This record gives sequence, structure tokens and C-alpha cells, in this order.
Amino acid sequence: MTVMQVDDRHIPPFILSMPIRKLFENPYRTLSPFVKKGMTVLDHGCGPGFYTIPLAYLVGEKGMVYAVDSDRKSIQALEDKLKKKGIKNVETFLSRDLSFIPSSSIDFLLSKDVLCCTVLHKELAKEIERVLKPGGRALVTIRRGRGKDPRGISAEEFFSLFEYIEKRGVSRFSAWVVLNKR
Repeated sequence: MTVMQVDDRHIPPFILSMPIRKLFENPYRTLSPFVKKGMTVLDHGCGPGFYTIPLAYLVGEKGMVYAVDSDRKSIQALEDKLKKKGIKNVETFLSRDLSFIPSSSIDFLLSKDVLCCTVLHKELAKEIERVLKPGGRALVTIRRGRGKDPRGISAEEFFSLFEYIEKRGVSRFSAWVVLNKR
């Protein structure tokens, strides 16, 4: 099932890789409560790897990270970083969907600000829940914006998309859910 469309929004890799981002986001602090050595994780909408590389270190050599993005430039930027750092436990995928990921195969899934960049919110939410193992968890976030952009999604709609919500929250600029597939 294709869950990304041609008119979906892509943020240029150079913006997602700006060093100033580290002042506002700490991937290790965000991910370490969820990710353990040996896990199989999916970074959905990985971009140039701001979260992918920390995920690779957190799962260790026996773990695996699947990094998926529908933007060719982002995947290329990530592959260049992985090669430069000698990271071998990350597989990158240029894809508009998650159909190649087997059902119930992922221990942890990160989807950071992807649902607010696509039109097919419901379909993507179903795919996120499909790939999680029983007991698998996901952290899914959206940016809250204003305007009539068809890709935009309200916090209320966002929360209604998921069945396995463990926790949820809203801040000035974003909304988030932690899923736990029981």
C-alpha cells in the first residue's frame, strides 16, 4: 500500500542536518527510553539520519536499523554519513511505503514529523501499527501548523488514528504518541 504521494512535503537534507538542531533536539535522550541493544528498529522518514545514526549506536552490532525515506537526496546524504562513520547495521530504503517490511517485525519505530507531511494519514497510521511486533513500541510525532494545507493534521485527528496509544501529549509546536502494540 502506497502511503506517500508525489505532492507530499520533503524538507531538504541540508536543513535537517543543520548543527543548530542539536540545541533543540537530543536524539539519545529521546530514544534511549525505548531502544535497547539487539533490537530491530525502523526510522520512518529518516531524512539524512539525524535520528538514524543514534539508533544504530543504541541497538549495537547485533541490532538492525531500517531507514526509510521517499526523498532520494536524503537517502544519499544518509548513506554518505554511514559510509564515513563505518556504520554497518543500517539498511537504507528509498520508498514511498512500508509494504516491504514484514508484519509484526519491528521492536521500535520512530516516525518523526512524517504524518504531517503526507496526505494519507489513516493509511500510514495503519502501516505503522502493522509492522510493530506484539509488545513493540513506536514514537510518532507531528508538527502542528496553521493554515489549510491538506497535509496538515490536527492533534485530535492524529490521536484518533491509532489503536495502541500508551501515552500522548501536545506542546506548542507538536503533538506526539507513544504506541505499545499489546
